[in-house]
Amino acid sequence: MTTSRPRGSVGTRAGGSGRPRSPSTENSGAEAIRDFVDDMRELLEKELRTAQEELAGKFRVASEGALVLGVAVVLGALAAGTSTVVIMRMLEKVLPPTLAATVATVIFASAAGMLATAGLAAIRRALPLVPERALDELWEEVREALPG
Repeated sequence: MTTSRPRGSVGTRAGGSGRPRSPSTENSGAEAIRDFVDDMRELLEKELRTAQEELAGKFRVASEGALVLGVAVVLGALAAGTSTVVIMRMLEKVLPPTLAATVATVIFASAAGMLATAGLAAIRRALPLVPERALDELWEEVREALPG
């Protein structure tokens, strides 16, 4: 990895004598630490981008499930509110009023239950809302970067 130091500045004294100084372990150790920190910064930035992309994908899946649940609620309310009278009157022609109301309730509850199950299944596919792949990659790269 390159540093921002201009070429030829390594080995010259800060006092301006122009005499090259001997390479020291202190200088190379500081440079190694700087390189390590730069590498870790790049790695973390890359993994954060990966995590954002993963979370965005999970959010899209969860939002689709939430949309289906919302539709289920609206349809359940509309069906219960507007169709109940029609169905009740049709059923009352062949069944007693209490039994007609029971059959209508079972029909609406079944439809709402099926839609709610589909919506919950879509939300479960998106869970957990943690960027698992990005975290796994980050830990793997950190293990590789650490000495030993």
